Amino acid sequence: MEKIKKSMGKIIVCLCEIAVGVVLIVNPDAFTKVVITAAGILFCILGAISVINYFREDPAEAALSQELTRGVLALLLGIFCIYKSSWIVTTFLPIIIIYGVAALVVGVLKLQWTVDMIRLKRGNWVPTAIAAALSIILGVVIILSPKDTMWTFIAISLIVTGVVDAISVFTGGSGDTTVQ
Repeated sequence: MEKIKKSMGKIIVCLCEIAVGVVLIVNPDAFTKVVITAAGILFCILGAISVINYFREDPAEAALSQELTRGVLALLLGIFCIYKSSWIVTTFLPIIIIYGVAALVVGVLKLQWTVDMIRLKRGNWVPTAIAAALSIILGVVIILSPKDTMWTFIAISLIVTGVVDAISVFTGGSGDTTVQ
């Protein structure tokens, strides 16, 4: 029981990771819009603080600090995130497809390296072949279903990480380095 009390923060983090992963599987668009809007609110707060700090500083120091520029840019970015969260979510799609194409190209490049290693009878080509296959498969999967793939990968990785971290906490591998 004492161990659980000591690890309560870590357990809460694990549960949050799992919960976010599940929500991403259930409704990734809505979750992403909420996160982008929250980030926009945070940018607006930080921007307002920077603008206020600029006017509170000595004029000579303020001129060097660039607080006004940072503040106004943060405010603009925050407002954009709040009002255009749907656009940002939609824009991720082309970026994901570009990533898929890049993964596919890298996979084909690694396939070339693998074949070259086999033909030249040099080195252990198996790891390169595995990396090539994984890159090609990942690229094809992302290109065929970019939006679903991205959120599914993120969601599954969050859930798996949360579960593994929770198991680690309960089995004593929680990273606690205190000497007893």
